[in-house]
Amino acid sequence: MTTLAYLPEICEAVGQRRHEAYTARFTAKQFAFQAAFLVALGGLSFATGISDDSTATARLSQGMNVALLAVLFTWGWREMPTRPPSRELPAGVSGCLGILRYGLRQNVLTAKSINREYKKGLRWYLLSTVFAQSAVGALTTTSVVYLSSEVGLNATDISLFFLAVLVGTVPGSRIAPVLSERLDPSSSWQLSMVTLFVIMVIGAFTLGNTPNKYLSLIWGFFVGLDLGWFYPTENLFFSFVNPKGKEAEISGFRVYCSAILSWLPPLLFAILVEQGIGAKWGLTVMASFVLVAAFMLRYCAGSWEEILKESGRSATAARSFEIEL
Repeated sequence: MTTLAYLPEICEAVGQRRHEAYTARFTAKQFAFQAAFLVALGGLSFATGISDDSTATARLSQGMNVALLAVLFTWGWREMPTRPPSRELPAGVSGCLGILRYGLRQNVLTAKSINREYKKGLRWYLLSTVFAQSAVGALTTTSVVYLSSEVGLNATDISLFFLAVLVGTVPGSRIAPVLSERLDPSSSWQLSMVTLFVIMVIGAFTLGNTPNKYLSLIWGFFVGLDLGWFYPTENLFFSFVNPKGKEAEISGFRVYCSAILSWLPPLLFAILVEQGIGAKWGLTVMASFVLVAAFMLRYCAGSWEEILKESGRSATAARSFEIEL
């Protein structure tokens, strides 16, 4: 949430075109390091002879995770610049309980303000996030069931599948700034969600019947390609739809919206599988959540110019820099 709060200010300072490049590089590095971590974990577990012991491998993974976070988070924290608070606490508010009550009351006022004052952009962005993130977040757990039961992948094959996904996100992150520049962040994000739905449905209805199970790695690469496009475009959209002076509050609402419906797609997937309808239909229902999000933005939200005007973000400043890829 803290990282998200910085995005609108960065975008305001450098402009849309340069910020497009920043978000793309951020996503590429994020997924590249995840892929490197997966490769390092596999190599170390094989070298130490624990590759067949899932419990020992999980312990090794957590140990590596804690060690890397302790070093990298401390380094990043020291490099972050300081900034003054957006506003001060009102007089009379003190103590943990007083701050908690004030924060809850402020959240209620912000929610009312979003629904009343930001009808063109922010309201529909947050509602779209509810559906889009619930589907994308469920992809990891549901695809494991599909790949093992329908395609016949074992644990090692599934690890290779997710490695292919992570590798695909790196070139996919280069798509985001190009399409956001040629279209706009809203249209680009909608297109990424429709494309993800198509990719998911194609994989769900073809891989179970293919004689070569390793074709699923190609599917995984294209899933990663789209996710590499999805995430930086979403961050860019968020940077412009966020009203000035409310960056931290809206970042909290975005995190909440990303998680509030995360239980529903896996539940529907499990019901369809348990009832014998099939994992491929479960994946299709799960993927349809991104279509709902794209539909909201396409037919309920305002135009990109209306969204910029409503949030107070300058369209002139948004396009005042040359793209840096």
